[in-house]
Amino acid sequence: MRNRNGFTFVEILVVMLIISIGLFVLVPRLAPRILEPTSPLEKKVNSVITKALEKAGESGRAEEITFILGSGSFRMEDEEFKLPEGLTVTDALVNDKRADALAVTVKAYPAGIIDYFELTLSDNSKLVSQPLLAEVELRG
Repeated sequence: MRNRNGFTFVEILVVMLIISIGLFVLVPRLAPRILEPTSPLEKKVNSVITKALEKAGESGRAEEITFILGSGSFRMEDEEFKLPEGLTVTDALVNDKRADALAVTVKAYPAGIIDYFELTLSDNSKLVSQPLLAEVELRG
């Protein structure tokens, strides 16, 4: 019998295949976050969503975040937050239904997800939620 000091070609190929599959899955998810820095608006809303999810997890019930149409502010419980750069919310969709009141309520659930919503802002950009990731993305 001969002495084996190292890996065979097939073993190296299998390891390279596993690493390639891992990169194939991870790179598309990480690249946008690395290449496109988040705006102050996304950071602000995402931080409030994170707080709401923490409270929802602790209490076991959905937490509400309320955006006011025509206003540059939004609320969670007794805390009020301002949208940066003087932006205001001009229109809203929540779970694919157009808002029919001035107050638009979005829920953060204990399971770690949020409602789907699209907020049209005064600069004609849209703030769109990604429910399963529990974060928002600025489009336009």
